[in-house]
Amino acid sequence: MSRTLTTIAAVSATLALATVANAQTYLRAVPWFNPSGLAAAPFSNVRAAQCASSAGGTVIVRPGTIFESVTLDQPRTYTATTGAATIDGRATATTTLRVGSYNVRLWPGFFAAQTFADQARADLIGPRLQAENCDVIGLQEVWDYRLDSPDASGFINALRGNYWYYYGDFFGDAGNSNNSGLLTLTRNQPSAFSQASFTECDGFDCLANKGFIRLSFVKDGFNVTVFNTHTQAGSSSENQTTRQDQLNELALAVNIWRAVNPSHVVFVVGDFNVDGNNVEFINMANAMGGVAATADARTNFPCSPDFSDCTSCASNTIKQIFGDDTNSTILDHILYVGSADGTVKVVPTAYEVKQYRRTDGGQWCRNTAPTGCGNDLSDHEAVYANFQLRRVTP
Repeated sequence: MSRTLTTIAAVSATLALATVANAQTYLRAVPWFNPSGLAAAPFSNVRAAQCASSAGGTVIVRPGTIFESVTLDQPRTYTATTGAATIDGRATATTTLRVGSYNVRLWPGFFAAQTFADQARADLIGPRLQAENCDVIGLQEVWDYRLDSPDASGFINALRGNYWYYYGDFFGDAGNSNNSGLLTLTRNQPSAFSQASFTECDGFDCLANKGFIRLSFVKDGFNVTVFNTHTQAGSSSENQTTRQDQLNELALAVNIWRAVNPSHVVFVVGDFNVDGNNVEFINMANAMGGVAATADARTNFPCSPDFSDCTSCASNTIKQIFGDDTNSTILDHILYVGSADGTVKVVPTAYEVKQYRRTDGGQWCRNTAPTGCGNDLSDHEAVYANFQLRRVTP
């Protein structure tokens, strides 16, 4: 049903976003990368505004049409600002999409000092990924010295299960001694494969062919493109500058792809090495939200009980072994944007962080320095987001 707003009795959420303490939450039709519900950073989904607004508060809707189907079941005031504001649940077609991202930290035997029960961990990670039944999952740090390395084939076979896959290739003339570490799995037959290396890199990261890989597929008549990336690690000013250059490069690639393929919805997943609670996240928003026009699934779905959960956690036993046991950060992100021609809208419906660990009571023990034991399957946690794709008349 289409409903133009003046003042409407609506919904109260059971969860509230802590950063929005006032009684007013702002809403508009165009997605915002990092919304807070404040006037300068409104939400773009009705459900998100419901969750973020305090009980009994007012949702102020900017002019435009929000193509979303919602249930209004508790009192809340919705007020339109100057101009028509419409919530329209109609769609000529809909489908669901489940998207994942997971840095698995699997190193090949070539880097003997870096390995950490890698094949055994891959054998346990694979069934977890299968059970998630994602439409697409972007994995990072599936490292490989050469594509024909026994390590690589073992990792990929363990991880992919029944998924189709695309693995980031090795560029022998780029001066790298390692592949991209990027592996994308999908339930739908993929096409339009592409890989790009970042122009800039720092230190140890330059040994790898870091960048991004891209693939497309069709689900229920919807064209979907997914970028999978892993950006510069480190917290130094040089690392941050390089990382921003890489994000600018990625954002431009997304922008160009959308211009050439205006019917495609686009998702960008990966280990961005940008903490969602850090000021650098604002710089990421300038590139991935400004140039690429994407929105962050986590910040746009404050309804999730996992909204504040870390993806690289101080409590993670493998992370502790490698000497980083003081910081809990949100480094892994799932970004999304509807079709450039305006005919397909993307609505987030769930956000999850999952910690995979051994369930048999055993631990991985590492004898090579740094030493220690742990039961986590990676030093990162897996993130997932559910979406609804809605074909509409713009």
